Amino acid sequence: MKFRKKILIGLAAMLLATSMQTAQAAQQTQALPSLIVTADRVANDAAQVSADTTVITQQQIEQSQKSSVADLLRQQAGIHVAASGGPGKATSVFIRGGNSGHTLVLIDGVRVGSATLGSFDWGNLSTADIERIEIVRGPQSSLYGADAMGGVIQIFTRKGKPGSQVSAHVEAGSYSTVSASSTVSGGTEAGVDYAVTVNTLRTDSVSAAAKGTETDPYRQTTASGRVSLPVGEGEIEILARNVDGKTGLDGGFPLGDVLNYTSNTKQSVMSARVSYPFTDYLDSTLQLSRSLDEVIGHDPAGGFNNSDFRTRINQITWQNHLDLDAVSMLFGVDVHQDKGNSGSAGFARSLTQKAGFSSLAWHADWFDLNGSVRYDSNSVSNNKTTYKTGLAVHPLDGLKITANYGTGFKAPSLNQLYFPGFGNPNLKPEQSKGWDAGLHYSQLEEQLSFGFDATWFDQRYTNLIVNSTSTAFLSAPANLAKARTNGLEISANMAYGPAYMRGNWTFLRAINSADNTLLPRRARDKGSIVGGITVMGLTIEVEMDIVGPRFSSPFNRKPMQGYKKTDIRANYAINKQWKLTARVDNAGNKVYEEVSGYGVLGRAWYGGVSATF
Repeated sequence: MKFRKKILIGLAAMLLATSMQTAQAAQQTQALPSLIVTADRVANDAAQVSADTTVITQQQIEQSQKSSVADLLRQQAGIHVAASGGPGKATSVFIRGGNSGHTLVLIDGVRVGSATLGSFDWGNLSTADIERIEIVRGPQSSLYGADAMGGVIQIFTRKGKPGSQVSAHVEAGSYSTVSASSTVSGGTEAGVDYAVTVNTLRTDSVSAAAKGTETDPYRQTTASGRVSLPVGEGEIEILARNVDGKTGLDGGFPLGDVLNYTSNTKQSVMSARVSYPFTDYLDSTLQLSRSLDEVIGHDPAGGFNNSDFRTRINQITWQNHLDLDAVSMLFGVDVHQDKGNSGSAGFARSLTQKAGFSSLAWHADWFDLNGSVRYDSNSVSNNKTTYKTGLAVHPLDGLKITANYGTGFKAPSLNQLYFPGFGNPNLKPEQSKGWDAGLHYSQLEEQLSFGFDATWFDQRYTNLIVNSTSTAFLSAPANLAKARTNGLEISANMAYGPAYMRGNWTFLRAINSADNTLLPRRARDKGSIVGGITVMGLTIEVEMDIVGPRFSSPFNRKPMQGYKKTDIRANYAINKQWKLTARVDNAGNKVYEEVSGYGVLGRAWYGGVSATF
């Protein structure tokens, strides 16, 4: 309750201050100009989107000075993050209480993740080449198919702009940390644009085991490139992204130091996309893509820690958008083949999913109505039909009332189906159905901007895959579990002159329906507040993240205490070309856990310099 009282007082004060300023301002308001792509698979005005969506802009990413996307997601309403150790360690993301595999992750429209595990590891995703992030909460399988039963997070990498630009950033700090990144981007009068980014990070970090004494260092290199070429009225876009990471790990029972145990990871994305407007009303897009995910564990002492798992996802997507102003229609096909192999486990398997999808939207003066449906044919498990409908009502300028209902599913992973001595080839897809209702208000004036969002959600999961007893010495997966998650997401933001503030709070009830125990690693209460000011080129921000008590393991085992963590950061623009940055993470040197038994960084200081030409 203390967590709730503190955050509610803070939000109330922010809203009261904002309302006082608003009363003194002029009455005319206007919506914040923005486009959202992921919610409807095509770019739409944010005011017309019914789905509960958050956009993290490039400015917010740079202002935060965060080097990993996982750290950005920790700030967001409705999202829980759990890392098994320091930087580079296995990291899971939970949207609205769903499992980590219930979130579809896209990078520039390309599906990424491990087909063997059935989820995406966020531990290696750098912010260096990212232009924006879109988060869509709630079931989205009617547009995106399997894995989107809890939501979709799409990462958009940087695009070039007219002219040419070279930027670089170097930073060093605690735990012998050194990072550097450089981006070359630009655009020509002929309509060609390009962007290339290289980023490296080296840190000695801390022991992955909280009680360990030897450090588990992390090394990561990201290289990405994107180029767009005009073709008549259309465009060809080619992109590639590769991440190589190496991190020290710990293990054992109980969890402790394992000397020289390392994990080498590779995450790659390659894509070619052609977009062409056949008429003033009809646009068509064809995208061919491939993503790779590789994890190799190496322990010189041998044994169970030596492992290798490789995934390859080949995807073809063809979609068409018919836009008749008041009415728009989207239709297309989506095919992806997931291949996984493991020499250590002794299996090589694949699955193919083919789907057709369509959506229809009606835009009127005071409301926007949308609906979508998708049929997925799966080569190794049951076929599924999913649907979704949404409504956005605009009774007043700046005010939007939304409601959504949808269904979702997740196909079994290759490990769950085929892992030797463990897999169950008779597994059915996991299923979900859920709804949300929200109130959204935004206002922009000459000196004042203000926004407020409140969304209630309720989602039920059935056929969840859990491990059961088996005649083998390993437990076998089966469709046995049910769960229900519901709660309230509240967020607000205000900017007045040089000062700004934003905050959010999530009340979550995530329950195993079989025994009413709490789902692990999801706190009932969670929030974040960021306040900042910019004066004469100097920007100072203070961020406080608050996470309530929760359990690390199923059936209410391994309780973890709640915590509050404060980060402080500043940057100073010397001129248009040069900028100095400084920050202190975990300023209070809090000791806390995201996964029971695993370590986290203590107080850490960093300083850097950026240049743009």
